[in-house]
Amino acid sequence: MEKYQKRRFGGFTAFVLMAFSAFTQNYNVTASGGRAPLLADNNTAGRTQAYLVYGIEGVQIAYTSSSASHQWYRYRTQALGDSEPVVSIQNGMTSFVTNPDEGYGYYVKENENIGMNNFVWIIDYSKYEFFIRNMRLAPNVDECIAISFDGDADAPEMIYYTPAGTLTRLNRTYELSYETLRWDYTLKTFLPLSFTKTFSSHPFSTTFPLHSDDPMLLADTELTLKGDLFARHFGVEKSISIPYQAKAIQVYADTLLVSAGTGNVPGTEDELCAPAVFRFIASANLPVAARFAWKIYNIDEPDKMLIQYNGNDLEYTFNRAGAFIARLDVNDRTGACSNEDDENHSFRIDITETEMTIPNAFSPGTTPGINDIFKVRYKSVVRFQGWIFNRWGTEIFHWTDPSQGWDGMYRGAYVPAGAYYYLIEYTGTDGKKRTKRGDINVFRSNKIDNE
Repeated sequence: MEKYQKRRFGGFTAFVLMAFSAFTQNYNVTASGGRAPLLADNNTAGRTQAYLVYGIEGVQIAYTSSSASHQWYRYRTQALGDSEPVVSIQNGMTSFVTNPDEGYGYYVKENENIGMNNFVWIIDYSKYEFFIRNMRLAPNVDECIAISFDGDADAPEMIYYTPAGTLTRLNRTYELSYETLRWDYTLKTFLPLSFTKTFSSHPFSTTFPLHSDDPMLLADTELTLKGDLFARHFGVEKSISIPYQAKAIQVYADTLLVSAGTGNVPGTEDELCAPAVFRFIASANLPVAARFAWKIYNIDEPDKMLIQYNGNDLEYTFNRAGAFIARLDVNDRTGACSNEDDENHSFRIDITETEMTIPNAFSPGTTPGINDIFKVRYKSVVRFQGWIFNRWGTEIFHWTDPSQGWDGMYRGAYVPAGAYYYLIEYTGTDGKKRTKRGDINVFRSNKIDNE
């Protein structure tokens, strides 16, 4: 067994770093039979490259240097105190070991002054192949948010040791692929998506989606597991597929203000005047999402529904004052999954209370733009109509839009100054019909009348 002096490691630290920088040029692992070795782990810190081969027969590790004197060694768990010489073939500046034993680290020592170089570990993958017999969905997993697998598979542990004796495990990599849907924010619709995810944990200890930005399984599909990717390199990759009926739902809801009542009395920025017409729009991954229900209620009376509509889209007119919630509930076809915990599908609508103030005088044609039209001050009036009469009871004006008013004219001419009478009927956001009566004084100067 070879013995080493610790002081040599310290004295040649700089050289070891330089030697490792040229590591890939010094060692070359090849194999006959068409299955090229695979560099499975380039452990820079451990100065070790772990290679997978498929069968030892025909494998060769070659080393090239400026020195013609090469001595090969191998170790099982650590280089210090656990190394033994290996027979090699020398050809000029290159030497090589053929058919190396699996489960060893190999290295070349050129002369007593240089010390140990870097290291190559050989693993025969044919002894550790991934093999899967069956796969099924794991029970007791909430399929509304994720899935996981159960089944029967072999994935023997593959390890190697650095020259310092550090045990290191090789991580296998697998692929899961499936068809799903993705929401297109521009087109506002779901589009098909083929998705493949690579991962390094064991398939039966992994939950999918792996990350929050991975797509959910939103469509009926076939789940295909392939692996491991070491096996793919050697052409012996395993694959298994199972059908999957999706349960998870993804919901997008929006609201559109179609029209709103008017008013000329200032209110808060978030309040709307009645009648306010809203269209509520729902989209989800059909046919997995199968039951849509819009619910509208007053925020102070959540148990008292104003309306419950089963369908994707709803148009509703808000005629009453108050704060309202329009909520969308969606369930999948099995009834197992819903969006009930998602606050993005609730909309608050605030409708202001009705106000109505009627002036008692105006001066038509006298001061243009200033109190020259008889108009009510109002907001949130659901229905309206008004009449103007002269003192003999003759109707001289009628209007149904509270934003409009009387300009003081009758049959193309301004009416004489004096008292006139109004009758106004309107319905407010409390649902009650009200009537207001009174007189309106028309002021006009003699000069204007003469003109």
